[in-house]
Amino acid sequence: MRNVQPCLNSLVANILPYHTDDVPLARELLHKAVSGLPNFFKEKVPTNILPYKTENEAQTREFLNKVIEVLLDFVKASNDRNEKILDFHHPEEMLKLLDLRVPDHGVTLQQLVNDCATTMKYQVKTGHPRFFNQLSSGLDLISMAGEWLTATANTNMFTYEIAPVFILMENVVMTHMRELIGSDWRDGDSILAPGGSISNLYAFLAARHKMFPNYKEKGIATIQGQLVMFTSDQSHYSVKSCASVCGLGTDNCVMVPSDENGRMITRELEKLVIDRKSRGHIPFFVCVTSGTTVLGAFDPINEVADICDKYGMWLHVDAAWGGGLLLSKKYRHPRLSGVER
Repeated sequence: MRNVQPCLNSLVANILPYHTDDVPLARELLHKAVSGLPNFFKEKVPTNILPYKTENEAQTREFLNKVIEVLLDFVKASNDRNEKILDFHHPEEMLKLLDLRVPDHGVTLQQLVNDCATTMKYQVKTGHPRFFNQLSSGLDLISMAGEWLTATANTNMFTYEIAPVFILMENVVMTHMRELIGSDWRDGDSILAPGGSISNLYAFLAARHKMFPNYKEKGIATIQGQLVMFTSDQSHYSVKSCASVCGLGTDNCVMVPSDENGRMITRELEKLVIDRKSRGHIPFFVCVTSGTTVLGAFDPINEVADICDKYGMWLHVDAAWGGGLLLSKKYRHPRLSGVER
């Protein structure tokens, strides 16, 4: 094997998918091959590797390297324009190609490796140059290696006791992300969520607790009036689900009309707020979308923020899709102008 130090010293852009001709370089960066080990895959069962047999470190290493080779072969195929994006089969056909039965006894390591290869064979190659999708795109190898690392660490993010490095890492990353929103956000707080839908739920709960701090202990009886929330008719379905899950009722999640480009019409928002207030309701939450699911539209944050300030409502920005523009000096404005509010 050649020296991997030049690989480690080189730029990330020198590996796949940026340089499709340097598969060996990517392979060396992601794992160090082990040679000269006996072929034991067909004879031994999984309980003969770590942690069950502590003396079998070499066999464990060989098994894991075989799995890594399968993954790297998939990375290579994903960057080959001559490869299919998907080897498509209908569900009934796919079931005939795969043995998905739960076995009565453990299978050999060789079978596990074969199953890994079969699994990747029929996967969509989201890193393929010709794959285009608004929600899934590209395969960043550094991020992929990071997922391998976190999976191997096999921990959680509950406390410093169980994940000291990851807890400190999270604090640094979250502080940096808040600074990207605005300098006034540096001393705030933040959390990594597992997805956009639950992020909207977190926002709803944070808003309700901020606006009505007694709700947590006393419940809805402490609020004199019907709570009402507002969102664009182009917003993600999870926003309306918040009204259902949290007992607000979907009738009290008011859909604001959007224009021909899919952006919330702010004058319609204010009309609807005034209408609900005239009924004795309590408008308290407005969700704007930065990157709608269908059209990729960005609601006018500053205009909506002015209305929220005027009527005392919480402003939430659902930037599950378009939030990445915070990192772009070129495209951030005017799309995310006002997000710091």
